[in-house]
Amino acid sequence: MLAVPDESDHRAKFADWLELKAISSPDARVGFGTLISAATLTENEQDDNIADQDAEEDRLVQAAQEEIERRQASVGDGYPFRIDPKGNALCFVTPLNPVGIVYLFCLYLTQVADHTIIKKADAPKIDNRVRDLFQACSTVAAGGYVGGPAVSFGWPRPSGKDFLAALKAVYKEFGDGKPHKTPRPGASKAVKDNGIDVIAWRRQADRLPGTHYLIGQVASGSNWEGKSVTTDRKHFHDFWFERAPGSQATDAMFIPFNLEPELPDDSTPYQEVLTDYVASLNYKFGDVFYRDRVARNFSLGLLVVEAGETYFERHKELPKIARWVNNYSKRLQTA
Repeated sequence: MLAVPDESDHRAKFADWLELKAISSPDARVGFGTLISAATLTENEQDDNIADQDAEEDRLVQAAQEEIERRQASVGDGYPFRIDPKGNALCFVTPLNPVGIVYLFCLYLTQVADHTIIKKADAPKIDNRVRDLFQACSTVAAGGYVGGPAVSFGWPRPSGKDFLAALKAVYKEFGDGKPHKTPRPGASKAVKDNGIDVIAWRRQADRLPGTHYLIGQVASGSNWEGKSVTTDRKHFHDFWFERAPGSQATDAMFIPFNLEPELPDDSTPYQEVLTDYVASLNYKFGDVFYRDRVARNFSLGLLVVEAGETYFERHKELPKIARWVNNYSKRLQTA
């Protein structure tokens, strides 16, 4: 069921392959040597220089291990995989906690459009309900990031309210910004969310303007780089408010994918390339919450709720996400 990536593919794909292979293996582990064996089988011809071939295999394994270690540090204790003490294998760790559940949800969503590892016929089948579950993940992660209320504003809204009614309710609670009482003459009658999927902010004790305020867009499809909340957020504030919030918004993009920067043809260290790539994304999309960040901040969102925050949406949908993840995990394990 799992095809090994081509040796020219990004290290992130090899790390995904190892994770998926560990999940699907009977003993919940995959040796790094298995990656070399699988990659060798996909080669069209053997390298005549054995030393060069060995060096290339070592480079492949090292890059995959470095990516796994980066993910483990980035996601934190909830990362559902561990490298064994001898460094020979990647192990799938269960039972899953909320971070692990959300991480696997994002890992599986990645396979929907990218068929490098799982062919289309075996890839997860998703519909609007599943896409909406990723909006739930993003909402909780946004609240965890800012440490305060989080609203799933994208259509369809949990509240069922129309656009202007929902807008007034959110900003009454926020206490910063004053929406128009009635739609402007040129407003579209079909407006659903004006491109805004998530709104979150940190509460200030004095309840005065000026706080950490996030406006986010959620994109679970492979065309996410063609979107940006920056333009939508400006129109949102300029058009729909009599008085826009004084708090300066942080634009954000939520995606289930991991990072795959294009690698230069020189010897630039990977961490330097990755850092520069994320900086480039931030200029265009605002703060980018990719797979690792969504999973880690999701757990922080649950802590915000546990601390007593009541104006917080979608956190009760974790069991739905867990069931979907469990069902697809079983499919991998029985394929």
